[in-house]
Amino acid sequence: MKIIHLLAILFLIGVASARAAVVCPKDNPGYFCLPSDQNQNKEMNSTNFYLVPAKIIGLFNQEISAAGYPLHLEANWESPYFGAGVSLYDNAFHLMILGGTARVAEFTEDAYAAVVCHEIGHIIAGEPHQTISGAEWSSSEGQSDFFAASVCLPRYFKSLNEKNISARIEKAGFEMMNSFRKFDSNSKDKSLNRTRPSLPGTKETLINKYPSIQCRYENFRDPAKRAACWYRD
Repeated sequence: MKIIHLLAILFLIGVASARAAVVCPKDNPGYFCLPSDQNQNKEMNSTNFYLVPAKIIGLFNQEISAAGYPLHLEANWESPYFGAGVSLYDNAFHLMILGGTARVAEFTEDAYAAVVCHEIGHIIAGEPHQTISGAEWSSSEGQSDFFAASVCLPRYFKSLNEKNISARIEKAGFEMMNSFRKFDSNSKDKSLNRTRPSLPGTKETLINKYPSIQCRYENFRDPAKRAACWYRD
């Protein structure tokens, strides 16, 4: 099995051990390891952990099929690790979600939907794509966030008969960024302001790296256009 590409939302630990029995180290507080019997939040459980991605994938079956490969959901509630990613190998896309991700204290079901939408966005969100060798099929991180906010979450919330879709999109984006920012290894600045901040426009579109936490949230706060802090026309 050759993994062509793997995108972690923020960081990924122990992919090879996702399905193995794990004993969390007690002497390393910086190592993320949260077993299923230590779930820290009230919204996420093994049921919605599997149902949310299954529903979202079903809503985008046509678009995913048009991308040229089937999509396999490889979610593992029992895994204590934090991470999610999409890869392409063996003539199929693979969406991996580790259970520890959903057990973070501030995490919500809407934040989880935003995560799933982001990962599916890597497959079907379109330009701009990454330019890393072997990852040219994958939409950039900013574009995947924009797709999640402007296309995927609206379709998902509509299927739930949500009346105020724009407010719920903003909420989902904020809750995703807020719950993950303390684990973020991609941004030096981990601040997050829910009121409209003054972010400088980027000099060139970010293609192969994550925007800042605040910049990523801007896609959900105003999904009508790509955030200028990561995208340049």
